[in-house]
Amino acid sequence: MFAFRAATEADLPLFVRWRSRPHVLTWFPDPVPDLAAARDRFGGRLAGRDPVRLWIAELGGAPIGYLQSFEVAADDDLTVRCQDPDAVAFDYLIGEPELIDRGLGSEMIDRFCRDVLVPQYPRAPRFLAAPDARNHRSLRVLAKCGFTAGLWIQPEGAPWADIVCTARRERFE
Repeated sequence: MFAFRAATEADLPLFVRWRSRPHVLTWFPDPVPDLAAARDRFGGRLAGRDPVRLWIAELGGAPIGYLQSFEVAADDDLTVRCQDPDAVAFDYLIGEPELIDRGLGSEMIDRFCRDVLVPQYPRAPRFLAAPDARNHRSLRVLAKCGFTAGLWIQPEGAPWADIVCTARRERFE
């Protein structure tokens, strides 16, 4: 069973390890090479100075990945691109390669929406994730969890597009 907890500074070595894995670099191509880089990138989030909240996903008590959540309205670019400022967005990854393709992603996202997003964002009418359109695995996982693929958005200067996948909060209450 999945459990989620707020990430702490003690988790930074996990971020370094996970963000350097080949299966993660495919979709998050900016590795975190060391603890100093992890502190630079995630320190504000861990300290609560950034609207993005970081969460560690644990399976059977062992950390296996992380998620981040934020109100869409906190990101001006995303607000304009996805046209849903009232929603809460999240990103996710399973960092341990031996746990990929085992059906855990859909359980992780379903539990995260139910156990974290619903109580942490009580006014959010919708939750959304925007995976790379080429990430068929992620799109399948979101569909299994009741998310509907909609608007395609292209990040500035990117050679790819993301697909905004949305689910109503009632799906997880």
